[in-house]
Amino acid sequence: MDVESTKQNREAMLRDAMAKVSPTELRAALNRATQSGTRPSRAVYNAMLALRRHHDPVPYLTRPQYRPTVPYVAAALSDECLTRTVEVLGDNSENPTREQLLAALDTLGSDFADPVIAVMLAWVAQDGLPSSDLCAELLASDPRYGLATGASQPPEPASAEDRAVSKEDGPGDSA
Repeated sequence: MDVESTKQNREAMLRDAMAKVSPTELRAALNRATQSGTRPSRAVYNAMLALRRHHDPVPYLTRPQYRPTVPYVAAALSDECLTRTVEVLGDNSENPTREQLLAALDTLGSDFADPVIAVMLAWVAQDGLPSSDLCAELLASDPRYGLATGASQPPEPASAEDRAVSKEDGPGDSA
């Protein structure tokens, strides 16, 4: 994924990160989001209530009627992780270097699952915070979070051009 991604790409990155969260964690985040002090519009709030009724709400996040809920649920899911990240980074929390953020994420790895950390990074990336580009770049490059290019995702079908190149290489010529 291109680090200089558009807002839509970063929103898609957030949905992809949310899709890797366990149904139990997602339902807990939905409960927190619907009980928080800040209320979204009535339509978004009702969509969150509807999502809570599903045993596994994860596959529903990509449906158009539920997409507006993603930022609210992501904020609820990643709030504790983001708070801890800010604590670990200290004075560097506004605009950390790559090394500082990686060290902080390594520290958080014992307290939070990688999918939750990925949601936190994706939420920061799409929210326009000073470290947004860094978080998007980490998501796109670090295989721990499942969004890196080539990270445990099913391969896309080969195009006709790709098949022609592989036939030229021969059966024993693999990289």
